[in-house]
Amino acid sequence: MIAGRVEALYAWRGFTAARARIDAVDTDDPAKVAITLDIEAGAARTVTRRGFVIEPAPDRQVGDLKTAYAVAAGDRADETALGDADRGLGEQLRKNGFPRARVSHRLLHQGDKTFLYVYLTPGPRLVPTFEGNRAFDDEELEEALELGAGGEPNLAELGARLRLFYVKRGFLDVEVRAAERGRPSDAVHFLVFEVRENPQVRVVRRVFPCLTGAELDADEVGGEIDSFLEEELPGAELFNAPDASAVNDTFGPTQGSGGRARPTRLAPEATFAPETYERAMVHVRDLFRARGYLDVIVGPVSVMRATCSRRSPPGVCRPLTPTETVAAVCRADALGLPLAEPEVPEALGCKPDPAHGVECSPVLTLRIPIHPGPRTRLWDLAFDGNRAFTEKELADVAELDLGKPLSSVEVEAARVRLLDRYKNRGYAYAEVRAAVEPSGDHTRARVRFVVTEREAVVIDDFVVIGAVRTSEGLVLRRLALRRGGLFRADLARTSEERIATLGTFSSVAIALEDAEIPERRKRVVITVVEQLPQYLDPRIGFSTGEGIRFGVEYGHRNIAGEAVQLTLRVQLSYLFDFMIIDSQVEQNLKQLEVSERLERRNTATVTFPEIGLGPLISLSIDGVDVRDNQRDFGITKDAIGPTLTYRPTRQLATQLGASLELNDVLLFQGETVEQAIAANDALATLLRVPDGRTFAVAQRLGVSWDRRDNPFSATRGTLLASAVEHVNAFPAGQSRVANEEQQREQQNIESHFLRFTSRVAGYLRLSKKGLALALSVSGGYIVQLEADSLTYPDRLFFLGGVDSVRAFLSDSVVPEDVAQAILDPDPDKPLRIQDVGIRGGDVMVNPRAELRVPLNDTFAVGIFLDAGNVWRDPDALSLFDWRYAAGAGLRLATPIGPLALDYGINLDRRPWEDFGALHFSIGLF
Repeated sequence: MIAGRVEALYAWRGFTAARARIDAVDTDDPAKVAITLDIEAGAARTVTRRGFVIEPAPDRQVGDLKTAYAVAAGDRADETALGDADRGLGEQLRKNGFPRARVSHRLLHQGDKTFLYVYLTPGPRLVPTFEGNRAFDDEELEEALELGAGGEPNLAELGARLRLFYVKRGFLDVEVRAAERGRPSDAVHFLVFEVRENPQVRVVRRVFPCLTGAELDADEVGGEIDSFLEEELPGAELFNAPDASAVNDTFGPTQGSGGRARPTRLAPEATFAPETYERAMVHVRDLFRARGYLDVIVGPVSVMRATCSRRSPPGVCRPLTPTETVAAVCRADALGLPLAEPEVPEALGCKPDPAHGVECSPVLTLRIPIHPGPRTRLWDLAFDGNRAFTEKELADVAELDLGKPLSSVEVEAARVRLLDRYKNRGYAYAEVRAAVEPSGDHTRARVRFVVTEREAVVIDDFVVIGAVRTSEGLVLRRLALRRGGLFRADLARTSEERIATLGTFSSVAIALEDAEIPERRKRVVITVVEQLPQYLDPRIGFSTGEGIRFGVEYGHRNIAGEAVQLTLRVQLSYLFDFMIIDSQVEQNLKQLEVSERLERRNTATVTFPEIGLGPLISLSIDGVDVRDNQRDFGITKDAIGPTLTYRPTRQLATQLGASLELNDVLLFQGETVEQAIAANDALATLLRVPDGRTFAVAQRLGVSWDRRDNPFSATRGTLLASAVEHVNAFPAGQSRVANEEQQREQQNIESHFLRFTSRVAGYLRLSKKGLALALSVSGGYIVQLEADSLTYPDRLFFLGGVDSVRAFLSDSVVPEDVAQAILDPDPDKPLRIQDVGIRGGDVMVNPRAELRVPLNDTFAVGIFLDAGNVWRDPDALSLFDWRYAAGAGLRLATPIGPLALDYGINLDRRPWEDFGALHFSIGLF
């Protein structure tokens, strides 16, 4: 029997010639017999030919859809794969208008050939058609039906979907009738939806009986309801289709343009959708309970609507005077607890009945009783079942203030905090329940937390699952948990973060083995999912600063199974003349050879996750070969250097690095600068910078604390970053200036300085939809350590561009002390803007503010104000002598980050400056 089952299993997977034989072998133990299963699988059968049989009639063809069948000639005749192919083709047919499609198959073996017959019973294609729709076109209504979302459609359900679509857009009185038309033999059946739209209905007033004496007034409640409606109902978009008739009246033509349908105006706050309002009432009820009104009664919502007089002209409703009225009762029981309001008389709520000539007003008044009742205040806290913590300790964790209004939201948050405290102490199976015990009149309440602690869980051992290529020892060394210690939830999260930083796993999860079974001692299971160890990533792109860009990156994430990473990057870019916006940049680059204009950035990085100093300290060694053309200079750099990174938490990182650099700098306007200095020695301090070949030794210490929710488009959080760099550079060759005396001066220039940089940024989310305010202040200061030291060009601070002051092109802001020398020149030896060879300085400050306004899920608008300045001489620093830029831009959300197109206006334009500048970037500050 066992052999037959094994042969059947192999035949199911395409090995029809498989044979299984069982041999029994005696063992030393007479009570036991060893069984040997000998399997000869042979070659798997493959499909020789595939054919389709369309049933029941050949005229019901499905076209090219049948080619989606996953098993073709040459594939193995595997019944599991064939079953999956049947289901896949059936799903494809249902998505393309054949909801009743059925797919099956049959294999026919003839000698060494196998024939596959695929039987298709597509049924009729269902095509929706609409009659009577005026406000919305067929495509919108068909999309609302969601025909391809499920199995065979139900006409009643489809009609309900269509009606809900209309109701959410203000057509409360819409009538929808659905029918399927077609004979059983027809290849196409029509789903006919007869729509009687009736006039669009709008809410003009909301009244809230009994809403007195509460912390929330009618305006605040209405605002909460409106915000809820805007999230759930269509029409809250900033941009909508214009009225074509109004456009013609304004811009023409005014004659012969034909009739134009007015676009349907959608206003969520004026729309009554019963289901949405029910959810809104739950939201309002929770809002009051969160303020301490635990017995509040909200709703039900009653629609008050006038009946139109039968004598009303066509298209006009003259309301009849109601025969009944309704007044607020606001009753309470003997304890002062609120009672529900009586129902509104039916005479005040008109229901249209065209068959009997009953028409209703297109405007509604919604009556929403809200009886807050007494406000409950927290009078006492009680804890039952706690042994590991004292009541005072638990009260401190709960963070509930006695005497304040009792909030159901805060009580739940306190319960979660208490549970987290227990789990962080090793009580993995602890439970915490909260019960509110009100006084008789519900003005006071005791909150009782009932704790079931159980025993703390001790770690017996660790099991690593999924680490096929990675050393288990490496994974275990990064654990904050210890064998024999308690299983603490906070240490488990820390361990997950430490393992994830290895970069070899796509996911990491740490949990107890058989977590649903409480035990004193448990094994901890570490489940990891490895990424492919090697990758090759070619890239091509374009930017206004670099032009056409091509790059390729090769990486190995897990050398020797120890998560040692090797990354090799090659990037080339070329900025063509027609891509250059700044005329001075174009003039500077034209003097270069093609090999010098071809920018490159080639890097090789080796990263060691551990170097014997614990799992929090890693080492990376970088080799860099760069050719980069900035606005005022070009630099060729070859460098190598190690960097130690200490990351105690995911948000906090400290880096200590060093580098050995060989730099070759070409000042594009070097000769012009030297001529200006020769004409006026006083300008030497403002204009001179080292150039030529230089050997530099640098050390850098940096600290960053990043609490942003999204580094590319933050809406909340903070960022603190600061760094100091020590640089000592020595001339290593001839200067590029022509004058021999000037060359000697350049060769005697030594750069020896400290470079300080810092940035503080904060992000404040102003609405649930993503409205946010971003604020940032960055600054830099260079301290020269020797009297004749000058800052090397690539360490200077520059302003202008998408990441600083957006009214200026990249790096184009002239240092303030240099600009003042141009604006107020020496009459005998004036300084011109053409004499400024490089626009960097030793001091920089750059505050920025931006309001980010989302339009929908894809588009957003940014309104910004940038400020700041740069100075060559630190002694000339004037803290609030800033340049200003104001502007706006459009943001487009993409998987790689928001694409931003900004235009900044120069608010204090100088003679040599442009009115503004256009910038394109990926990511926001």
